[in-house]
Amino acid sequence: MPSIRVEPLASHHNRAAFNCVDGDLGTYFKERATQDVRRKAAAVFVAVSPSDPDTILGYYTLSSFSLKLHDIPPEHRRRLAAYPDVGTTLLGRLAVDAAFRGQRIGEFLLLDALRRAAAIASEVATVAVVVDALASAEAFYMRYGFVRLSRDRFWIPIQTIQQLFPPESVSDPDAEGHSS
Repeated sequence: MPSIRVEPLASHHNRAAFNCVDGDLGTYFKERATQDVRRKAAAVFVAVSPSDPDTILGYYTLSSFSLKLHDIPPEHRRRLAAYPDVGTTLLGRLAVDAAFRGQRIGEFLLLDALRRAAAIASEVATVAVVVDALASAEAFYMRYGFVRLSRDRFWIPIQTIQQLFPPESVSDPDAEGHSS
């Protein structure tokens, strides 16, 4: 895998050149991502190569989200406060440019998103990361410990994520950008 840095989407990033196999993910990124950032609807993070920081290898979005307590599996529900809604982090979109597929950039982005969610969990209450997965991506998310909540919705509890990363790796996801 090439050296990768993950950073917030900025005006210098070349969104127009981003080419995604899933047209909806590409269209969102080209046409609505900056609006979502400006309107605080989603935080958008991009993977770039330090040698070419304008070319986007892939991206993901994070936002706050809530689940109904009764939609959470019973074995996890009993450890939560008995409020009707439970705060989570939504991994809304994750996509890799077609030119960089097969280089495990999607995996890198997912792990970066999980690490970032774990880092903020102590400051903004979040019990899990939730994703509404495309059918073609279900196996990908399940491979990393996500559990099905409904037909296309999956989640992974923050406790599970915290077991994946030692405490020092989640303390400040933006300290120097994540690199591989």
